[in-house]
Amino acid sequence: MNYVWSNWSGWVKSWPRLIAEPSCEEELAEIVRDAEAPVRVAGTGHSFTPLVGSEGTIITLRHMAGVVDHDPAALTARIKAGTTLRDLGPMLFDRGLCLINQGDIDRQSLAGAIGTGTHGTGGDLGSLSASVAGFRLVTADGGVIQASRNENADVFDAGRVSFGSLGIMSEITMQCRPAYVLEETGGAMPIEEALRRAEELRDAHRHFEFWWFPFTDLAIIKILTETERQAKPRRRRPDGELTRDDKIFLLACEATRYAPFLRGPLQKFLTSSSTRYSSGSLTAPGRVRWSHEAFPSDRNVRFNEMEYAVPAERGPDCIREVGAHMRKSGVNFLFPLEYRYVAADDIWLSPFYQRDSVTISVHQYYRQPYDKLFAGVEAIFARYEGRPHWGKLHSLTAPQLSRLYPRWDDFQAVRKRLDPAGKFLNPYLRQIFGEA
Repeated sequence: MNYVWSNWSGWVKSWPRLIAEPSCEEELAEIVRDAEAPVRVAGTGHSFTPLVGSEGTIITLRHMAGVVDHDPAALTARIKAGTTLRDLGPMLFDRGLCLINQGDIDRQSLAGAIGTGTHGTGGDLGSLSASVAGFRLVTADGGVIQASRNENADVFDAGRVSFGSLGIMSEITMQCRPAYVLEETGGAMPIEEALRRAEELRDAHRHFEFWWFPFTDLAIIKILTETERQAKPRRRRPDGELTRDDKIFLLACEATRYAPFLRGPLQKFLTSSSTRYSSGSLTAPGRVRWSHEAFPSDRNVRFNEMEYAVPAERGPDCIREVGAHMRKSGVNFLFPLEYRYVAADDIWLSPFYQRDSVTISVHQYYRQPYDKLFAGVEAIFARYEGRPHWGKLHSLTAPQLSRLYPRWDDFQAVRKRLDPAGKFLNPYLRQIFGEA
């Protein structure tokens, strides 16, 4: 049959011979064992790199979803790998639990978010992958491995960020915490003040991040603080349903496609609607919600994205240089830069391996080319020892990556042991691993 698979932005497409949709681990193992290579697993398509591309077999885990069980004493939950983060929040909440941290998009599948090192923000908080306590992995021969710190520890260290190159996760045990409430505050702060006070704001709040339109001198600050106040329920819109703000931003993106000279005035207009910082405090319309409803933003204007993690202490200088380059480059863009903190971890291919980090994200509207914009900022990230987010666009291959990751060779050894014939390697991953 003629199948087509596309990612969320629409820029990555694949035409596999088979798209398989198993409903249980046994069926998944049988499909993997007999499948035509390359075998790739698709989440919800929120990666921007061609990780899923395959002319052979694409497997989707959308029917393998839900919480298997939980341990209220250990605060852990066993979760099927295809569960989306959006669905997982209420499932855990019903059991009195929640994720330790979360990003601002919750459309991803749990396995996809973990496999690419997806993260939120917080000086003492790691990525989603850092909260993995164990997982079950279907390997190339149809076998199943259980991995944790005490069982197949090398597979555990390699597999928590492995973007489907070791096998396919079928079930994941997550370290959770009791459900809690977050209060959102924020406002517009001069960018230089935000950068000067970044470490102070990081240390004073559980979650701190900001967005900055490079043609303005203001950063839009977002802070989430744990509170005992009563949470108010949040109405979530269906995917793709545009809010008023979405419609305004979409119109601005379309306007700059045809009139690039408007990008500066429109960035200033979009920033001007934020509450101004004043009198030494941050204020914004207060929102108090359970954590799984406080973290996500409804991102309905599509884009492509590049993100790099740089050493935390070098973050302010790096984003200054990125912003200056974007203003001077002449490339048309509208989206703001995003600035977040992530704590160090011990996962071999994590962008945060043994390094507290700042992540800086660059976005481009999906109907505009991104190559020139991203190439210019990527050269800056390289000077700051940046490590790329595995699900977001970058141009690095094995020679550069092996210098950035101290356990690169250890990862390769585990990968080749589990998949000696390269069943899970598509052309993109062969390039990444130096086997093109």
